[in-house]
Amino acid sequence: MASTPKSPSTIASTLHVSALDALVSVNSIFSGVVFIGLAFSSNANTISLVSTGADDPCNPPPDTARRVILFEVLAFASYLLSSLIAQGLKLQLAIVGTKKAVLKSLVPINEKFLRFGMILTALCTVAGTIFLTLSIIYLIELRLGALNCPTSSWSRLAAIPLACAMSIGAISFITTAVYALFL
Repeated sequence: MASTPKSPSTIASTLHVSALDALVSVNSIFSGVVFIGLAFSSNANTISLVSTGADDPCNPPPDTARRVILFEVLAFASYLLSSLIAQGLKLQLAIVGTKKAVLKSLVPINEKFLRFGMILTALCTVAGTIFLTLSIIYLIELRLGALNCPTSSWSRLAAIPLACAMSIGAISFITTAVYALFL
């Protein structure tokens, strides 16, 4: 018994559901990381490798610990919003599929609505990644000293590769997401 060939809309719907599943999984991992970061950054000033002298140029600005918390909360909110939108889109696909009494892989849905939701989900994920990166960079400043410290380059040696890696990851995610939207 030969399998019936899938139509382009079937493949696209299956791809959208798979992409939403993957996005929710990644966002869940990042949300867990941010939550753990929030738990451990409550005493952000206690573990520092920077001298405690007030006139030391390597000391980070006084509001750096607040920035760590702020950006971790913003990252958590972005990942949560992205996951909720993705789950809502998956639910919409399932509801439309059951109302029309067709296979889940053949779910007809408003393509503009689906694309808008997927773009919004991707943008929230990228925003969360940017916020998480900023939070980690500020945490690096708390632990190793300000990025503009003239006597030590440890902060820059940690922050620059992190920012580069996250930028490459975000750019590759955006290009893949845009490509998947227009299949």
